[in-house]
Amino acid sequence: MKTRLFATGLLLALASAAGAAEIHGTLSEAGKPIAGSVLTLDCSGTTASAKTDEFGSYSLKVAAAGECRLSLERAGAGLALRVTVYDKPSRYDLEVATEAGKPVLRRK
Repeated sequence: MKTRLFATGLLLALASAAGAAEIHGTLSEAGKPIAGSVLTLDCSGTTASAKTDEFGSYSLKVAAAGECRLSLERAGAGLALRVTVYDKPSRYDLEVATEAGKPVLRRK
């Protein structure tokens, strides 16, 4: 009985992992990596957060794919970008830039 229950749990875990979508990349400003910033990915209420490492790299995995919102809290400003998350990993290299005197988050 325990073996059957374990096998069922393992199959469910593998099935849910197979449906995970991922984005990864780097975050920079003025050509320099931004370390220690928290990025949040929101896909229709399914969210994931990750902190950038010393090289500005990040990786976010969610159980949903489709149109999502990637946000970054930076110096009191909530910066956001619409991204498309697919079943296969996608790379989004991002930069914080200034447009019209305001910080914006955009793809490189």
